[in-house]
Amino acid sequence: MLFRSLVAFAAIVGAFGQTTNTNAAISDIVSNLDVAVHHAIPTISFRRKTHGDPPLLKVTLQANHTATDGTVGTQVNNLIASFNSATAALAGTAVSSGSTTDRPTNDDVSIVFSDVMQQVASGLSGLTDTVVPTFTAMISRLDPAVAATTNQLNTTLPGAVILVHRMMLDAQQFLVREGAWPQTLAALGF
Repeated sequence: MLFRSLVAFAAIVGAFGQTTNTNAAISDIVSNLDVAVHHAIPTISFRRKTHGDPPLLKVTLQANHTATDGTVGTQVNNLIASFNSATAALAGTAVSSGSTTDRPTNDDVSIVFSDVMQQVASGLSGLTDTVVPTFTAMISRLDPAVAATTNQLNTTLPGAVILVHRMMLDAQQFLVREGAWPQTLAALGF
C-alpha cells in the first residue's frame, strides 16, 4: 500500500514537473514570418547598391517612385496576413519550456524575430503620408497585428521578447518617428 502511494505521488510530481520544449515548432513559425517579411519589405523599401551587389538590382516602389496607396497597401496587407497567421500558429503551439543549449535555443528564435522587427521598422521608415496618403492608416492596421504576434511569441516562448527588445534599441527609433506603432512599441517594452 505504501509502495503504491509513493508510485502515485511520484507520477503526480513527474506530471507537474514535465517540461515541453516546443522551440522547433516556434522557430518554424518565426522563420516563415521572416521569409514573408523579407519578400514584402524589399518590394517597398529603397535598396542602395553596395559593394558586391549585382549590377542589376530589383527596382523597388520607393526607388522608382511608384509607392502609392495601392502598391504599398498590397504589401502591407500581405504583412498583416503574415503576422496574423504567425499569431494563430503560435497560439496553437504549446508553451515552450525553452532551452539555452538545445537548438533552436531561445536566443536563436529571438534573433530571427528581431530580424523580422528590424526589417519592418527600417523598411517602412522611408514612407510618409506625403508619398502614400493613407500610410498612417495602413500602419494603424499593421500595428495591432505586429503587436499581437510579439505578445503571442512572448507567451508561447516566455521571455523571448527580452532579447528582441535589446536588439531593437536602435531600430525602434523608426517606429517612434512614424508615430503609429503604440501597440508594437508597448509589446516590445518601449
